[in-house]
Amino acid sequence: MSEKEKMWPKVVTWILSIFSIIISVAVFGYQLNQSDRYSDNAKMILINSAKLAEYDLNLMIYKIDNGTDETLDYGQFRFQLDSLQQNFKTIEAINPTSLPKNQAMNYQVYRQNLNAVIYKATSYVNALRVNQAEAPKDTDKLHVDLGVRQNFYQGVGSSLDVIKGDLSALENNKSLYDQDYKKNSKILEEHK
Repeated sequence: MSEKEKMWPKVVTWILSIFSIIISVAVFGYQLNQSDRYSDNAKMILINSAKLAEYDLNLMIYKIDNGTDETLDYGQFRFQLDSLQQNFKTIEAINPTSLPKNQAMNYQVYRQNLNAVIYKATSYVNALRVNQAEAPKDTDKLHVDLGVRQNFYQGVGSSLDVIKGDLSALENNKSLYDQDYKKNSKILEEHK
């Protein structure tokens, strides 16, 4: 066997090794890019979710501002409550284990905040119902005197403030935990 013939398997082995390394680097780059893209998409979903929640809460306040006992029924608010629930289901589809650490925390805090907002909004809308003894129906009339309106504004308004704060923090890449919970955790620790 000539020297060239002995060298050929070594050259092929080196070429295959280099080709394997190139493929590995390309796959790594692709996976890293996919991870970044998923993270960016998740952030955008949270921002869009906050915008939609803000819209629904503002619309409920608008309806209270412009409605009367004769014109408002439960069905008009059920639409916004259902919209908030669908919004929540959309963000539930995000896999927090695929997010970077800080974004995973933002996801968890926002999800918890949105869930609390939905609970509060549902509670305040149900408090408007004239007949609270039965399960709500779309045709249930709502009672919206001044006292009830003030209570609704306070509850739904505070929920709106939470969503606006979350939206601002998400758009500015800030920590929702630091904004919403860190100072409260310190206060709780001081009172132990």
